[in-house]
Amino acid sequence: MKSKITKVLVLSLLLIMLFGTITASAFNSYDTYTYSIDGEPLKSPPAYNPYDELTSEDMSISKIANGGSETLGAVSDIVTDSKGNVYVADPSNNRIVVLNKYYTATNIITSYYYNGQTHKFNKPQGVYAAELEDGYRLYVCDTENKRIVIFDENYECLNVIDPPTTELVPKAFYTPIAIAVDKYGRMFVVSPDCADGIIVMSSNGDFNGLIGAQKVTPSILEAIWRRFQSEEQRRSQAANISSSYNNITVDEYGFVYVTIKIKAEDQSRQMAALKSKKSDYSPIKKLNSAGVEIMKRNGFFDPGGEVVSASYGTASLGVSSIIDVAVGDHGTWSIIDEKRSRIFTYDQNGNLLFAFGDKGDQFGNIDTIKAITYQTIVDENDEEKNYLLAIDSAGANSKLVVYAPTQYCDTIMSALACENSNDYDGSMYYWEEVLKRNNNFDLAYIGIGKALYNKAEYDEAMEMFKYAYETTQYSKAFAEMRKGIIGRWLLPIAILVIAVVVLFLKLLGWAKKKNKATALKVGKRTFGEELVYAFYVPFHPFDSFYDLKHEKRGSVKAGLTIMGITIVAFFYQAIGRGYMFNPRETYSSIFTQVLSITVPVLLWCVGNWCLTTLFDGEGGFRDIFIATTYALAPLPLFVIISTVLTNVLTVSEGSIVSLLVTLGYIWVGFLLFFGMLVTHDYTLKKNILITLCTILAMVVIMFVIILFSSLVLKMVTFVSAIIQEIASRA
Repeated sequence: MKSKITKVLVLSLLLIMLFGTITASAFNSYDTYTYSIDGEPLKSPPAYNPYDELTSEDMSISKIANGGSETLGAVSDIVTDSKGNVYVADPSNNRIVVLNKYYTATNIITSYYYNGQTHKFNKPQGVYAAELEDGYRLYVCDTENKRIVIFDENYECLNVIDPPTTELVPKAFYTPIAIAVDKYGRMFVVSPDCADGIIVMSSNGDFNGLIGAQKVTPSILEAIWRRFQSEEQRRSQAANISSSYNNITVDEYGFVYVTIKIKAEDQSRQMAALKSKKSDYSPIKKLNSAGVEIMKRNGFFDPGGEVVSASYGTASLGVSSIIDVAVGDHGTWSIIDEKRSRIFTYDQNGNLLFAFGDKGDQFGNIDTIKAITYQTIVDENDEEKNYLLAIDSAGANSKLVVYAPTQYCDTIMSALACENSNDYDGSMYYWEEVLKRNNNFDLAYIGIGKALYNKAEYDEAMEMFKYAYETTQYSKAFAEMRKGIIGRWLLPIAILVIAVVVLFLKLLGWAKKKNKATALKVGKRTFGEELVYAFYVPFHPFDSFYDLKHEKRGSVKAGLTIMGITIVAFFYQAIGRGYMFNPRETYSSIFTQVLSITVPVLLWCVGNWCLTTLFDGEGGFRDIFIATTYALAPLPLFVIISTVLTNVLTVSEGSIVSLLVTLGYIWVGFLLFFGMLVTHDYTLKKNILITLCTILAMVVIMFVIILFSSLVLKMVTFVSAIIQEIASRA
């Protein structure tokens, strides 16, 4: 009994460690506080839903003017300034709510005075606070009025930016819902009806252009149909509009982060982008001032939220729907998934740091997440504190949820800060502290590996990179270690390489003499002589294939031996590749290699024999098989050499390995083509046709085999079910 309990405990511990990268980050990164807007924290975390017993008064805003109160509506955006003040866009009540750093309402902006008139907000959806050279500025997207309103730090209206006067952005399509401003006052505006990208305007409201237009991939039918449309029809067609941006922010360097809610028909491409790490259909982009996508995507997946898999219970929700982005400290940034009410945080290289949050009753969860922002405040002890603010906008009312970083989160941020300042000793210390709390955190191993690399401790660095499957950094450390080995052993290595080349040339010379002697021999050739003839075939295809058929220089036994050598070569490739070319250390069995060589060879022989029997081919099945197997002769050498090189080359030099294998396949294809031409005595044109038909025949034969196997399996299942039914009734 005790042993069973021990096994259960060990299994539970392993499962916890397995999911540690996400869960430890998600639920232990931040402490959670939920605030009513008047600044009083809600009750301490209870065992039940903390929102169940809230009344409308709990979520009220104290109005400055008359001391009354009213409920905060469906919030659409939230932002903070460098003083810690919080600005909330409340379009349902046509206003901007200003909170101080303690989340107490200090001002409510419902209108602005400009050009001698008072204007009221009409569903303002976006807000942004910027610190420019001449002071603070508050930018508000007065959405339904189609304008941008700029306030000073006293919330006095300084300027109103009307829709840009350009044909590129028709006024009917201009609906500002989000805005971000760089340190020069340049405005980046998101309008959902503008499918050509982000609208860029100067600090005075002059139109500067559009950046970051989304890629559009029409279907085959759409592409064909457009061929028959007139120019006017093409312009009026709106079915193939790209997904539009929905939120935006700017970091301290002026780089623009934008989020996109991918259209339903493009969500399969978004899923593909998660794995391929291509930016075309990624829901988050980082643009420079010219609109060029520059985001680093060095993590295991594209930084686009949830990696959907059938093994997870949330797979039915599909890919993430990203609706907001916020920039944090040390190059970090966060996005939110409205489907799951989850927050994902990444570093500047696109590595996932942690993800947390979910729908449900657990304290700290958010029912309907709408917006996030980072807040930095300085307390009375002159200590800087950082928080993550989120808006829970369930129903008509909204709640402000404040996440305070835990020690785990602070340790990660400290490690990133040390890395950014090239303090590798410090980063190594903090990453080791992170591993004490979460030993499955890949970025920590990479951080320690970088620190060891900068200390010239390459062996230890490679070991750390290996834990995280980081082949790029592993390759750099390996290259440095290789320099040291070559420096110490240059002469012996050179002698060894020269000796191998000389021995190989000697082998070719011996085989050439042996084949010449065999050509003059009268009578039956030995098995060894038939096998040695494989050295002659790659260099003299026309003569050799003629002799294989007419002079009986080869045999089925020798052909099977060449196939066996090829199988062994590919099995060595499966188990002998270097770490950089097989980081997951996946291996295939000898049985798999037997099938991968034998099946294509037999399909080719059967397909070619069937066709050439009908089209006057002079070769029989035996001749086809011998010619096919002898055509494989050069392939094992290329496979073995390329596999050996994977253990001494770096990732950047991997093209040499690919080139060798490709040359091997091309050589085999060349020999196979001319082998069939000589064996069947075809013309060049006819042999090309028969070769293409043979490939088609292979596909048909494979389809018939699969179909027949499926029918047999169904018959066996049917008979088995009948037998079981009879047995149960008996």
